[in-house]
Amino acid sequence: MKTNHLPYGCLLGLLVSLAATSLSWGQTATWNGTGTASWLDTTKWTWTGGSAPSSGLPDTATSVVIGNGGTVQLQGSSQSIVGLTMNNGRLEITRDTVGAVLTLSGAVALGSSTGSVSEVLLDGLGTEFIKTGSNQMHIGASGTATFTVSNQAKLTASAGFHVGLGNSTGSTGKGTLNITTGGQVIVNSTFMVGHRGNGTVNVTDGGYLKTTNGYLSGYGQDGNRVKGTSLVKVSGENSKWDVGSIYVGNAGTGTILVEDLGQVISTNVVYIGYWNGGGTAPAPAPIYGTGTLTVQSSGLFQTSSSLNIGTSGSTGTLNLTSNGRVHVGSGAGTITLGEKGSLNIGADVLLPEAVPAAPGIISAGTVTSAETGSVIRLFHSDQTGAYHLTKTGLAAGAHVTLAGALKLQALSGVTTLIGANTFTGGTEIGGDAALTARMVIKHASALGTGAVVVKANGVLEIAPTITSTLDTLTLEGGSGLAVTLDAAGGDTTPAIQLSQSLSLAGDSEEKIKIYVSGTEAITNPALYDWTLLTASGGIEAEDASRFEVVSDLAGLYVFLRDDSLVVGMNSIVIPEPDRLGLCLVGIGGLAMRRRR
Repeated sequence: MKTNHLPYGCLLGLLVSLAATSLSWGQTATWNGTGTASWLDTTKWTWTGGSAPSSGLPDTATSVVIGNGGTVQLQGSSQSIVGLTMNNGRLEITRDTVGAVLTLSGAVALGSSTGSVSEVLLDGLGTEFIKTGSNQMHIGASGTATFTVSNQAKLTASAGFHVGLGNSTGSTGKGTLNITTGGQVIVNSTFMVGHRGNGTVNVTDGGYLKTTNGYLSGYGQDGNRVKGTSLVKVSGENSKWDVGSIYVGNAGTGTILVEDLGQVISTNVVYIGYWNGGGTAPAPAPIYGTGTLTVQSSGLFQTSSSLNIGTSGSTGTLNLTSNGRVHVGSGAGTITLGEKGSLNIGADVLLPEAVPAAPGIISAGTVTSAETGSVIRLFHSDQTGAYHLTKTGLAAGAHVTLAGALKLQALSGVTTLIGANTFTGGTEIGGDAALTARMVIKHASALGTGAVVVKANGVLEIAPTITSTLDTLTLEGGSGLAVTLDAAGGDTTPAIQLSQSLSLAGDSEEKIKIYVSGTEAITNPALYDWTLLTASGGIEAEDASRFEVVSDLAGLYVFLRDDSLVVGMNSIVIPEPDRLGLCLVGIGGLAMRRRR
């Protein structure tokens, strides 16, 4: 399903056209120092477009240009100017005995021209960079720029804010915003990272970012087809991004990384892998992007609305690793996967040299999809024991419902499903030659209604007293089924009930193993057999020679009886003396039963 939303279409009309080296609002003060000097040194300013103020310093009628590679230091002083353009220079706004404050009412362009390099440091308690008015602020317009806010300093902006803007002619700006050690950035307007350029935002060590919304990896649907790239990283305890709606990967490549107790809290809808047709005319052919959200190492991503992954044409991926948690709609919300959407619990198996990682947590009511192609991949280790697909990852947690057309792939680790699911895309277990995957079923309809395929090194385990109801089941060579036998024996209630058929596939030389437990309570297994599986559509095998029982009790074997797969016993356990007569009678009865 393709969706078009107004924000991106409107944003083009908001972009400000910038000159290569300056912004024109009356008089301009250009920094002429080549080394390091104070902002308050009147000899370091060259004036054009008007005479210098009586103070000899830039004022509320002055636009400032820093472009000769020098370093400007503003310490413990408050200054107000119109706008700021920086090319090849450094501005340090720091605390002395009090914090320094720079207030700007016009546009700000850092790294405004191609090839330029600009840096701004905002540091210290009480130090502020206050951007007022309706003109935008650009970090990395067409050149390279870095803005660092640290040690409880604060940046506020009332208009559009771009990190890695670039431009429509193909010049790729590179912008970096670092918010660290208690620094704060508050943007009360549109916040864009990697619009057509390369944008990076790092919120670390207790940094705080608050924005009205978040657009990562740009518009890109104009005639020049310039794609942006972006990364927003929130890392470390007390590091946080408060945000409204989020759109990631419109036409470029966008990534959000939340880790090490960092938090992203969204109060509106979130799209990971988002496409919007834009507002150009005639409309160009679509360019789809890629969006990724990775939550790891006890990080938290939370949205009070819905979370959409790859639902609008672009590719979207959600990775939940090492106790990273996604919390949707107070734990009752919906995660929707599109045709190009995937959810990885553990590591992303599609990455080069990927290895299983500890699983993350889905705190949501439902994961669903309306389109085929969407997939949940389980590629995790078992460092914390058997993983349960619940809102806590533990057996005591509430069930997360899997619905719609999505597909479930278990590639590594032990995963337990405890509740009813309705998904139709099917289930695959195993298939990696070097890893084992085990799926434990604790509800009859845990695997939905799609086809189930157990591949080599994969095991499907049915919990005691459960009859798993499936449509079709395919067992490949090297796969396995795990069941617990009833100690009473003679059990005709199957562990698996197929409405269609059982198929055997793969390497016929590799045995399909039946893992049997619960045998320690069985006193005379030779008297009984146990129905493992029934298939209304039949079993596509001439005999049971491809099966092999793995158990601590010798003599168990598998045989076919009508459309059932049955575990039997071909040896006699020596009974206790006082049970001998009863056993002899029982054995005689069994012989008559087997001849029927």
